[in-house]
Amino acid sequence: MTAISTYDPTTLKLGAALHMRHRHPVFVMFRYLYLAFIPIGALLLYLGDHTFGFLCLMIGPLLFLRKIFWQYRLIQNSKTSPQAGKRLHWTFSEKGFHQKSDQHSSDFTWEQITERHLSPKAILLYLSKEQYFVLPRSSFESQELFEKVSQLVSEKVGVIQSAPLQK
Repeated sequence: MTAISTYDPTTLKLGAALHMRHRHPVFVMFRYLYLAFIPIGALLLYLGDHTFGFLCLMIGPLLFLRKIFWQYRLIQNSKTSPQAGKRLHWTFSEKGFHQKSDQHSSDFTWEQITERHLSPKAILLYLSKEQYFVLPRSSFESQELFEKVSQLVSEKVGVIQSAPLQK
């Protein structure tokens, strides 16, 4: 089973969004709560508290846009990578997968993958807590192939569950 992905801003944004939803769902939820600072700030200004009113009006949009700043930094840092804009060829098997581009060729076993996240848009394969590979659905020739690889990944890589609290 094969796939071809591209190391580009679109793939990076998709991977970052899925990673945040998977690893940091509370921050995703808080992002929209930050918008509540805007009407609170306006109300405080109306009531005469100018300091906290202006503070809320300034901080709310900045916290909401933090995701955009983070993605911008991610994309700018990726431009210096030798893989920037390159096509990555993936081959999946029962033992693991092979990743190849113009500059490198790497083999990975399923045991090296610490976690996975499957979504209808992409597959994330984690090498560590914050380092992952992104395979968008568009990387596969067909929806059936995407589903086959998703099933293989699901069988081979478990999802890390949090350990129970000990007394």
